[in-house]
Amino acid sequence: MAEINQVQGTKFLREIDLRWSDQDANGHVNNARAITLVEEARVRAALHWTGTFPNGERPRVVRSLNVDFFRPINYGPELWAHVWISRIGSTSYTVHHELHQNGKPCVVAETAIVQLNPDTQKPEPLDDHMRHALGAALITEQP
Repeated sequence: MAEINQVQGTKFLREIDLRWSDQDANGHVNNARAITLVEEARVRAALHWTGTFPNGERPRVVRSLNVDFFRPINYGPELWAHVWISRIGSTSYTVHHELHQNGKPCVVAETAIVQLNPDTQKPEPLDDHMRHALGAALITEQP
């Protein structure tokens, strides 16, 4: 039997405010707005972990975004964002997001973020401060 090495960090949890105008003609939060809510959760988590917004000294940009919609988000019940880091690479990292309502996941997304050199706009290795900050939120299971 293979041994499992598990790294267990701390999830960022935050209630996300919904606006009445976030709803679409179907009576639930529009799917494009849900992606904006995922982004807001990620930016708030990054500020919490690193102490900086992504547009600081070291720009960070989205390389990819994968989203799965499991159930509608409705205006009214509390919406909670659960955000953590699922992978740390040399110049990038992956952020896992879940938006929960009534204790159930509605939206699950993974975003690959690349850190850029501000002068060349090319990928740049993550520094020790960033690795340490992200490491505190790293939750993975590796065989």
